[in-house]
Amino acid sequence: MDRSPSEYARADVLSWTFAAAVVVLALVSVRLPARARALVLAIGSVGGVGLVWHVPVLPVLASACGVWGLGRLLPTLPERARSATLAAAVAAVVGTLLWFRAGAAASATLVSTPVVLGLSYFALKYIQHLVDAAGGRAAKVDLPSFIATVFFLPTYPAGPIERSGEFATKLAEPTGAEWAAGVERIVFGVGKKVLLADPLRLFLQPAFHSPGTTSRGMLVLSLYAFAIQLYLDFGAYSDIAIGVARLLGVRVRENFDWPYLQRNLGALWQHWHMSFTSWLRDFLFLPIALRLLRRTRKPLVAETGAQLVTMVACGLWHGVAWNFVAWGVYHGCCLSVLAAWRARRGSAPRPGAMPHAAAVLLTFHVFTLGLVFFGCTMPQAIVFLRRLLLGR
Repeated sequence: MDRSPSEYARADVLSWTFAAAVVVLALVSVRLPARARALVLAIGSVGGVGLVWHVPVLPVLASACGVWGLGRLLPTLPERARSATLAAAVAAVVGTLLWFRAGAAASATLVSTPVVLGLSYFALKYIQHLVDAAGGRAAKVDLPSFIATVFFLPTYPAGPIERSGEFATKLAEPTGAEWAAGVERIVFGVGKKVLLADPLRLFLQPAFHSPGTTSRGMLVLSLYAFAIQLYLDFGAYSDIAIGVARLLGVRVRENFDWPYLQRNLGALWQHWHMSFTSWLRDFLFLPIALRLLRRTRKPLVAETGAQLVTMVACGLWHGVAWNFVAWGVYHGCCLSVLAAWRARRGSAPRPGAMPHAAAVLLTFHVFTLGLVFFGCTMPQAIVFLRRLLLGR
């Protein structure tokens, strides 16, 4: 298990450069009215992203301005032209992202930087804005607020994902209480990462690098460690991002809500990286499910088909590689089984249903087993699963 782009990006959040950029931005913007603060946060975030993560900000800034301008144009077009323009724009965004993702998979230099990960989040924000604009829901988003949403310094590399129409409504003058709460959240996140997540990553690396020479017991321990480490690492970054945003007078959404304590896989995903999974629900799962339902008139077929497509797309969003496709297929199939079981059981509670604790344990283990594909290349995953399940 090599260090992922997201881990590089999160490590940069602990750098002195990032801390200095946050302090300067907070001091400059603290007494400004909301509209002026949006402009300062937009300019400061663009500069900070370029400084901290060495992102070529001018091309990305140009693309963001183009997306905003297209968002202003879309509501004025006739319906047929609007649909065709939206489809072409979304295809261009997805195609560009896949091109960069494929390049990242083939280039160790690109993988070792957070640029591609940041572009992945830009793509989500672009698509959300274009779809909302085409539906007449983004008409009041001004350019500084949109740029601030896209580049917002604390959330750049890994979320939480804010939607363009929400940013301006979340601006408030930072108070002493807000600063104290922000600092507390930052300290909590840094401690979670440095004291817990990073040591666990060192422990589990050998098993994921060389599963063929690792004992079965160590594979089991490493898989559990990976499940815990992934949650702690990502949760720690979200804590830091939310805390820094509060220093800047912005209340971004929470990203995790005890996902490992949920009683089924669907509920777990609703509580894991919530800003991302809600995006997948609104802009991928629901449109696909509704289209399939209109064509088949079969709710279960529509739900299971949409689940499978959504999770495979989720896997490819993380990386253009067969292990991520397999991870998406695995989760899509598991969610489809859950949907079929619910459809057969009905909504009424049944006597003898699985106790809550047992359901939570089963859900955790189903999710954890899928992490083999997430943490290994495809050949490594096959070896890992063979030794884990068959002992050879």
